[in-house]
Amino acid sequence: MTKARHLLFLLPVALPFASYAWAARSGAWDAAAFVVPVWYFVLIPLLDALIGRNTTNPDPRDEAALAEDRYYRALPLLCLPLYTAVLLFGIWVLAVAPFSAIGAVGWVISIGLIGGVVAINPAHELIHKQTRLERRAGGLLLASVSYGGFKIEHLLGHHVHVATPQDGSTARLGESVYGFVLRALWRNPLRALELERENLARRQQSSRRRPSWSPLRSELVGWYLASAGFALLCTLVAMQAAGAAWWLGLAYFVGQSLVAISLLEIINYVEHYGLLRRTITEGARAGQPERVNVTHSWNSSYAFTNLLLFQLQRHSDHHAHATRRYPLLRHHDESPQLPAGYATMVVLAAIPPLWRRVMDPRVAAYRGELTA
Repeated sequence: MTKARHLLFLLPVALPFASYAWAARSGAWDAAAFVVPVWYFVLIPLLDALIGRNTTNPDPRDEAALAEDRYYRALPLLCLPLYTAVLLFGIWVLAVAPFSAIGAVGWVISIGLIGGVVAINPAHELIHKQTRLERRAGGLLLASVSYGGFKIEHLLGHHVHVATPQDGSTARLGESVYGFVLRALWRNPLRALELERENLARRQQSSRRRPSWSPLRSELVGWYLASAGFALLCTLVAMQAAGAAWWLGLAYFVGQSLVAISLLEIINYVEHYGLLRRTITEGARAGQPERVNVTHSWNSSYAFTNLLLFQLQRHSDHHAHATRRYPLLRHHDESPQLPAGYATMVVLAAIPPLWRRVMDPRVAAYRGELTA
């Protein structure tokens, strides 16, 4: 059962197929279009509350075996064909199903929410790994929701500057989730291009070659070309399905991408809200932030959501040990703790006054410990 429970990530994959089957039998097409949001933001919070937290950590004697276990390595990789299937099934259903306008919007939102969990989340696991297969699979998963730049900005920007004013993915105390997401949508792609150019210049300088950037050398351009390929597939499926217009496939692809990216950035908001690293005042590193440790990200050890998300909620340990594989991520009591799992916190973030009432005192307590 220890291994079988990690298959819970398949539940979101099954939701659009189950929703379609229910609608085909009942005729409740518009209701079926909203099954995924209900599952994410009503049922998962209830299950988290009922099942509770799991703060147990892997036995150190098992860590080497877990790190090399092909089963755990295969599950995030499996998400690439699975989400591609969901993406293409989604446009086929949109083209042939008798949705109203509201139902069609709900269906695109549902597919995008699945993309946030089944594409972006395993991509986050994969892009941190050392094998070329895993890094490329992670990039393709991000490309399936038009966010290939996340691979660059996350590794070269966020993990370097997390919990500092320089990090655009660390939400400021008092900042609303809406302002944060809008800022991320325009800033992060531009930041990814800037970081890629800086990285290329450093590499070429070390090899004594003249620094230059071109589309042929750009990883970012490659991922956006892959996104264009996914968009083309969606367009072709739409055109083949009941003679639907080509623009339907493109609009669907862009729509689900925006939803998936927005969900990612809301999670970023939750993971780092209000947290700061101390500034070193003495020695050779004076004026620089302290090294990242397990107190610089919010942690949540709610069992059900962690199994759905490849242990993403053990985010404090991830930032302290970025290449550590998800079965090995650890709970730390000294990390700042969220009061609920991510699904609940997303709902809370959507209501800024309630969010601040719950979270600002926790940030104040954290900062009090920081300065003590």
